[in-house]
Amino acid sequence: MGQRIDVTLGGLHELQDRIDQKQLNSGDWPIFGALVANLVDRAEAQMDRAQAKADALAEQERAGRDPNASSETNGPEKAGGENDATPQAGQGRVGDPTDPSAPANHASPQGHGRNGADAFTTAKHLSYELPEGTLGSLCPRCGRIRMKRYRRRTVIRIIGQPLFSAEIHAAAQARCCGCGEIITAKLPAVIEQGIGKAVIYHWTACSLLIILHYTAQMPFKRLEMLHQSWGIPFSDANQWEVVSQAMDLLMPLVRAMERHGIERILNLRIDDTGSMVITIQRQILDELEAARALGLPTESIRTGINATCVHIETPEGEITLFFTGRHHAGEIIDRILKQRKQKEVQVIKVTDGASKNFDHEHRDQVIEATCNAHAFLKFHAIKDQFPVEYAVVGEAYHEIFQHDAITRERKMTPEQRLAYHREHSRPWMDKIRAVCLEKMQSRLVEPRSPLWAPVHFIINQWSRLSRFLEVPGVPLDTNLVEQKLIIPVRYLAASFNYQTENGAEVGDAAMSLVATARAHGVEPVAYLAHCLENHKYLQEHPENYLPWVYREQMKARASPSAGALAVG
Repeated sequence: MGQRIDVTLGGLHELQDRIDQKQLNSGDWPIFGALVANLVDRAEAQMDRAQAKADALAEQERAGRDPNASSETNGPEKAGGENDATPQAGQGRVGDPTDPSAPANHASPQGHGRNGADAFTTAKHLSYELPEGTLGSLCPRCGRIRMKRYRRRTVIRIIGQPLFSAEIHAAAQARCCGCGEIITAKLPAVIEQGIGKAVIYHWTACSLLIILHYTAQMPFKRLEMLHQSWGIPFSDANQWEVVSQAMDLLMPLVRAMERHGIERILNLRIDDTGSMVITIQRQILDELEAARALGLPTESIRTGINATCVHIETPEGEITLFFTGRHHAGEIIDRILKQRKQKEVQVIKVTDGASKNFDHEHRDQVIEATCNAHAFLKFHAIKDQFPVEYAVVGEAYHEIFQHDAITRERKMTPEQRLAYHREHSRPWMDKIRAVCLEKMQSRLVEPRSPLWAPVHFIINQWSRLSRFLEVPGVPLDTNLVEQKLIIPVRYLAASFNYQTENGAEVGDAAMSLVATARAHGVEPVAYLAHCLENHKYLQEHPENYLPWVYREQMKARASPSAGALAVG
C-alpha cells in the first residue's frame, strides 16, 4: 500500500501554489512520496488485472474454447436432417477454416452487454435543470473556482407495465321519463376506434396481439394468465376473436403482397418443415382407418402436414409468404407460378435436394438450383468419420461462400457476380466434384457407407448445385428460408398446433406480413396498427400499404421539408 499522510484540502492548495512558484520546503516531500506511492499502487493493480485476464484467455484457448464465444450458441445446425438451418456467409464459428459460414480472421468485438441511452429510441425524455444561479457561482466545496457546465448525468428507468393497458370511459347520460329518449355525453372519437363494442380493442392492441402470438411465441392462454396478474381480464377466446377480425381487415393487404411478389419475382427460395393442424390430422386418420377397413393399401395416402416458406426477391425487396397444410413445396410452386402472367420469363428457384421440390407441373417456367449449404452440411455430419474428405469440401465451400460475401459487399450486379464466381469459385467447385467423382469411379465408397449420401448428393445434384456459375442471379443457398422457417417452428413449440385450417390460414397471413415488414426495416406493431386504422382505404387500394410503400411514407413524414401526407 502507498504511504498515507494526512493533509487538508487547504494544505494541498498551498502546496500547489508553492509548486507554481517553484519554492518547495522540506515538509512537502512526504506528501510527494505518498502521492507517488499511490500512483505506483494503482499502476501495479492495473497490471495485475490485465495479467489475470490474459492468463484466463490463455487457459480458455488451451482448453479449446473460443474466448469470444457467447454461452448461447447459434450454430448452423439443428436437429431434423434435410431441413436443418444452414450456414450463411459472414456468420459462423470463429476460427474454423473449413466452415463456409465462418468469417476469415475476424473476432467478434467484446462489450459490456448494456445498451446506451441512444438504444432506447421510443423512451420518454425528461430533463432536469440546475437551480438558477448555479452556473458561474463559486464552488461550494473549495470556494475558489467558478462552476461551469458539465455533461449531463443520464439515468435510464425501466418501468414494469402490462402488455395491454385498459381505460374505463364513463359517459354521463340523461333519460326522459315520458318517451324514454336518452342523451349521452359525447366521447372522443378515438375511443371508439378499434374492434369490439362494449369492450373496444384499439388498433395498437390488435397489432401487438398479432405480433405477440404469431412471432413472439405467446399462446393466448399464457397471455390471459399474464394479464390476470395485472387485473386486466383478456380471455383466450376474446384474443382469438380480435386476431381473427383484425386479420380479416388485413387480408386484402396479404393478397396484394402475394400478387406483387408473383408478378415482380426475380428468384424464389422455398422449403418445408413439419406442422400440425388438428382438423387435418383427424381427416388423415379417418382416411387411413377407412382404407384399412376396405383392405386397401395406405401408402398412397398423404400423411404429412407442412409449413412451407417462400422467400421471393423482387426489385422492391424481399417478400416472405407462409403456407400451412397438406401439401409440399412443389405444389406451392405450382400455385404461385399458375398465377403469373409473364409465363415466358423463367424464374430462378432454389430448394434443397428433396425430389418432391422438383415434382411440379410448371417446371418449364423455372431455372432449378439446389442449396449448396445443404451439400456442405452432409459432409459436416460425417466429419469425424471422414476428416480428409470433409477438410477438402469444407475448405472449398469456405472460399466459395467468402466470394459470395464479397459480391454482396461490393454490390455487384447479377452479371458481375456471375463473372466473379466463374473466375474465383469455379476452381473450388471443380475440386469438390473431382473428389466425389474419384470416390465413385474408383468404387471407394458404397451405398452402406456414411460417405455415400454426401458424395451421391454432389454428383446427383451437380447441375443444380453449380447453377450459380451458369445463370446470373442464382443464390448459393436457401439460408434465408431456413431462418424464416424458425417462425412457424417456434410458434408450434409454444402453441403445439393449429386447431383448424382457418386458424392456420390466419397464422400464415400474420407471419407473412410481419416477416416481410421486418425485412424492409418496418416496425411491425406501428405498421399493422396504421393499416388497421386505415382499413377502409386499404380495401380499395391495398398496394398503397405495402411495407416498402409505408417505409417511404414514414421517411417522407420524418423529413423536415415534408408536407402533409394524404391518407390512403
